[in-house]
Amino acid sequence: MKEFVASVCTALEADEALTLATVVESSGSTPRSSGAKMAIRNDGTIFGTVGGGLMEAEAIRAGLAMLDQKDGDARLVHVDMTRELAADSDMICGGGLTVLLQVVPPGGECAARYRELNQRMKTGKPSLLRTSLVDGDPLVATRHEILSETDVLAPEVSVSPVFSRSEGVFVLDEPFIPPAPLFIIGAGHVSLFTARVGQMVGFRTVVVDDRAEYANEDRFPQADEIVVLDAFKGCCDLLGIGDDAFIVIVTRGHLHDRTVLEESLKTNARYIGMIGSKSKRDKIYEALLSNGCSQQDIDRCHCPIGIGIGGQTPEEIAVSICAELIKVRSESGA
Repeated sequence: MKEFVASVCTALEADEALTLATVVESSGSTPRSSGAKMAIRNDGTIFGTVGGGLMEAEAIRAGLAMLDQKDGDARLVHVDMTRELAADSDMICGGGLTVLLQVVPPGGECAARYRELNQRMKTGKPSLLRTSLVDGDPLVATRHEILSETDVLAPEVSVSPVFSRSEGVFVLDEPFIPPAPLFIIGAGHVSLFTARVGQMVGFRTVVVDDRAEYANEDRFPQADEIVVLDAFKGCCDLLGIGDDAFIVIVTRGHLHDRTVLEESLKTNARYIGMIGSKSKRDKIYEALLSNGCSQQDIDRCHCPIGIGIGGQTPEEIAVSICAELIKVRSESGA
């Protein structure tokens, strides 16, 4: 969802109006569940999906026809995927979908909330976007508001979108939960490509270094955050690393790697990996053991980092690292 929000904002910054399509209700066997989203552009192209086939084609047709309407104009489109319709369209599902279509021009309230969502996703803040609509022809979105993290994380709040109807008033609550953060500590050549691949495969990437000439937006345009430290000592305290975090240690030298690993082992991070040979690893581990680290702590570190694919170049090493991150993420169910 982070990439979808970013793509919406990119289109809006290019002064392009969109129609957003959101699956708000589903029944039976359908290819997409509630919360699936798609944006329809004025040339008929899309990003995101609400399931493909008949239902997506109908949403695109209806969404294109709405693009010259006012900010907040909306409508509900229901596609009944009976088994006969599904067979005619080469689909095997037999349920139904209700899709909310909403016009979003660049200067409107919904556009402003998406820009806010984009920043919140980049900085790891959970959000709940509440869209209030009133019945009519067309349906009209009267308010968009972003609720606080306290509201989003409350036990009674669903992690899936909730669409409610009551006496001509409709409310859509959509949670936007940032993906797991990937802290890439060190901003050298391997980091450059690890950040790119990490972003592609769905992590919230944070690049960290003590050199502003390396850790900057020009070198890392895809990174969600860039942090320049005074020193690596105490870095994890400053970064606020939680138990969903992935840490990749790729600094410019053994001494810095040792410092960052020692700091990382004090956290509850889900994954800690350090680049380097087995001989380098053994020397660092020996130093940490003599400094009071336990073997149990050290066993949390993946080193040499990455899945063994024989990678040699920074690009290949980045693929190896991110493959291991994906594996750990999948095994943990994140």
